[in-house]
Amino acid sequence: MARVPLAAGAGALCAAAAWPGCNAIVGIEAPVREDVAVATGAGSGSAGAGGDRPDCTSLEVSPEEALELSMIDDMEDGNIGILKSDDATPRQGSWFAYNDGSEGGAQAPSERAELVAAMMPARVDSERAVHTSGNELFTSWGAGVGFELSTAYYDATGYRGITFWARAEGESSREMFVTFVDQQTDAGGGICGAMAGQVPCYDHFHTSVALTSDWKHFKVPVGCLTQSGYGLFEAIAQDRISKIQFSFGPGQAFNFWIDDVAFYK
Repeated sequence: MARVPLAAGAGALCAAAAWPGCNAIVGIEAPVREDVAVATGAGSGSAGAGGDRPDCTSLEVSPEEALELSMIDDMEDGNIGILKSDDATPRQGSWFAYNDGSEGGAQAPSERAELVAAMMPARVDSERAVHTSGNELFTSWGAGVGFELSTAYYDATGYRGITFWARAEGESSREMFVTFVDQQTDAGGGICGAMAGQVPCYDHFHTSVALTSDWKHFKVPVGCLTQSGYGLFEAIAQDRISKIQFSFGPGQAFNFWIDDVAFYK
């Protein structure tokens, strides 16, 4: 496997934010945190459509559950670009792989265009999905894949969260982080930073799901996303999302597939 550089425009190692706690504590799990005061003058964002806190004990979609979906990408076109939307601000972006650049770390595929791959066998009527694998030698904050939603920030307040299908392969680690990067925690967003009075960057809102060797259908409500603890924002800025990412923490070998990623109402 070849080493994959950080996504274009990511800057320093943590700018791609493959692991939600990469700027501070290494090896922690996503905590359940109490509400805290907003640490800057920025707005606290939105809890998303509906407003009520969802059930976060199970993040799998039940067979009888009907969700109204807005497909972000089903990968069936075979390219890394996400699907355009009919929203007032159309979605535009593409998939990328990223890692912490640790010595000896190796991630495949080496070419970004090869992230969308054919599944053998197909998953029912789905023939392609995003696939990446890597060894356990990413020891700083890990590695993963993600996609941009907009050239600036995307307003996702009309949705309760995202759904996707995923599975792990072979001896892959199983706990996968799902991370939303918003303007508050994005180093380029102008809110967080290293200046006096600013909250540190990169403590993105996230949760984790447990993969198996079989395909599972997951849903991630925005209300179930938390920070690692040093970002101190009251809520995600759901009207200002830049990226959504799927990653594994430091020291974990991974081999996983992601398919049919969609927002849901």
